[in-house]
Amino acid sequence: MRLREMHAESRRMEEEKAQLFAEISHELRTPLTAVQGFVEAIRDGMVQDEALLKRYLDTIYTQTIHITRLVDDILALTRLESGDVTVEKLPVDLVPLARDVVISMEAMADSKNTSILFEKKTENAVVLGDVDRMEQIIRNLLKNAVRATENGTVKVGVGVRQGEVVLIIEDDGIGIAPEDLPHIWDRFYQVKNQRGGYLQEKGSGLGLAIVKKLVQLQDGSIDVTSKLGEGTTFYIKFPSYNPK
Repeated sequence: MRLREMHAESRRMEEEKAQLFAEISHELRTPLTAVQGFVEAIRDGMVQDEALLKRYLDTIYTQTIHITRLVDDILALTRLESGDVTVEKLPVDLVPLARDVVISMEAMADSKNTSILFEKKTENAVVLGDVDRMEQIIRNLLKNAVRATENGTVKVGVGVRQGEVVLIIEDDGIGIAPEDLPHIWDRFYQVKNQRGGYLQEKGSGLGLAIVKKLVQLQDGSIDVTSKLGEGTTFYIKFPSYNPK
């Protein structure tokens, strides 16, 4: 019986690995094909116009940036899923940490005519976690919220409720369609906006998968609610840390 279970587990892991490689190949092929096409056109002397050449080079540059981000996120997620990453759990106060991330993101929000409001609902919100990983979680979610919001408002709130520190990141942006919502944690899933295109700045599609894993590694939970055209709210909860 035990041997059969081990074989089944081994087969499941092999299937997951094969699926991951297929997904990675698919995701890398698109930008690499674009880069190859533009480079071949330039190399073969097909691009004589200076403005068109600049546009081709700009596209090559943005695609290589995308490939680099994709590779970095694939490596990060693979390490997280294989259990290679251990988080150092020390007392971290999420109030000043979240406030600092908000301040650092204000320029990005300004470029989209969007305000970020920080709402402190408690004097301190201490949890046990890794300060760098906590910052990564907040920054990633806040970046997504700002990307999804034009001429609007993003709110970041930190409070304490029933022995838990609750971090809420809420935007009044494009929102997520009901059919997309269950899949936002899936690897490489790209959420479309209601105008039929993808979000302007194309990410790797791994950001939320990484966020969820980092939250779980620090004994937290993450949930989301969203309404198309009205906005999205993420709720992240961690056990409060109260030293005796």
